[in-house]
Amino acid sequence: MTRWRRPVLIVLVVVALVAAAVVGVRWWRFYQTHVSTDDAYVRADIAQVTARVPGTIVDLAVRENAHVQQGDLIVRLDRAEYELKVREAEAAVSRAIQTTEEMKAAVLTAESRLAIAEAELAQLRLDHSRAEQLAGRDAVSRERLDLARTALRAGEARGEAARHEIARARAALGAPLEAPSTETAIVREAVAARDVAALLLSYAELRAPIAGVIARRTVELGQHIQAGQPLMMIVPLGRVYIEANFKETQLSSVRVGQPAEIVADVYPDVVYRGHVESLAPGSGAAFALLPPENATGNWVKVVQRVPVRIALDEPPPIDRPLRVSLSVVATIDVSGETPVRKRSVAEAKAHAE
Repeated sequence: MTRWRRPVLIVLVVVALVAAAVVGVRWWRFYQTHVSTDDAYVRADIAQVTARVPGTIVDLAVRENAHVQQGDLIVRLDRAEYELKVREAEAAVSRAIQTTEEMKAAVLTAESRLAIAEAELAQLRLDHSRAEQLAGRDAVSRERLDLARTALRAGEARGEAARHEIARARAALGAPLEAPSTETAIVREAVAARDVAALLLSYAELRAPIAGVIARRTVELGQHIQAGQPLMMIVPLGRVYIEANFKETQLSSVRVGQPAEIVADVYPDVVYRGHVESLAPGSGAAFALLPPENATGNWVKVVQRVPVRIALDEPPPIDRPLRVSLSVVATIDVSGETPVRKRSVAEAKAHAE
């Protein structure tokens, strides 16, 4: 029995070494074509619901963590004040139309007065001509001729005044006489004011801009809110993405469109498929509130991390949702991209020249 123990042990050692070599080769090949990081988190483009008009909340249709669809009513404000403003604006439109009709009538009246003045002026010119002819033959007195001249100048002045009245009436109307009343400036202004009032009335109902889950609701029923006040947030769990912070030394072969696999710490047995959507234009430190000043003091080189946005190919399953800020492990397959070859200093100088 002892004779067989040594050969069996040798065989087992050889098998173990071969298995280890196979596993090692597989891991080596994997890490040659993949980059991975556990500095990755679930993110989402969160929508913030903000009041556009002040008012008192009379209906709060959602609760914290409730699911909503795009367009669902979430908050209704008291509409009474805004409805009154709409009715007031509609009355202003009616008054503007009535005023426009009166302006058109004023134009027609001024034109009629001009016609009368021109007819009287024609008669006065005829009387003046006759008076001049009779005065030349001493058939009428000088006083009669002066009266005719005065009457003619007065008629001409009345005609000029009638023309000015027409011009003023047309300018006040602000549109051709044959144009519809709705084309005048005062009616357009009143209609615009009515539309603004109707728009403010529509703002009394707040609807979900996107589908998602309600979060951080900060208002209650009966509360008076102001314009611009944040009310709640909507998190689109069906459109989450991954923000993976890779080391700068891992990004030489990372390109947009490369496939990626995501494993969340909360669901270690589920693999989510995705692809590289974009790379940030700088490292996280570059956009920090207090960016590092490497040119001052003692300098220590720190490997920087660059955010990489990974989009999921399909929405997460309903029973395995990815919630915002969950930790994940992101792995990108870079086998489809030829790594960038490092150039020497001499090659770089030659390329620059």
